[in-house]
Amino acid sequence: MSELVKRLSESDNPVVLGDASLSGAELYARITRLRTVPLTFPGTRGGTTLDLAVDAGRTVLDTADFTAGTGRLHIEGTLTLNRVPVRCTADIDLASRTGTGRMSDARQARQETA
Repeated sequence: MSELVKRLSESDNPVVLGDASLSGAELYARITRLRTVPLTFPGTRGGTTLDLAVDAGRTVLDTADFTAGTGRLHIEGTLTLNRVPVRCTADIDLASRTGTGRMSDARQARQETA
């Protein structure tokens, strides 16, 4: 496992959801229609921005109001980071678009649910 994946898997890390130029409606469309959203881990060297493939079945949006830009959301999805398939889980405050996120090895998660 790469050092970056290991570090992001060990504990919750600060995250920033989306691009600052995205409106609430655009962010909602990215999550629900395109099913991909940029997620930044600013605590890494230089910051790491990743495109998360959103898992609609595990993502919770009903506690957020994208029009007003308020509330909290829970996003889960997958991506490949340094050639390692990972699952990312993040809890975000929509007003600030910040929160915490954690990675886990997607291969291990699949084995545990099998």
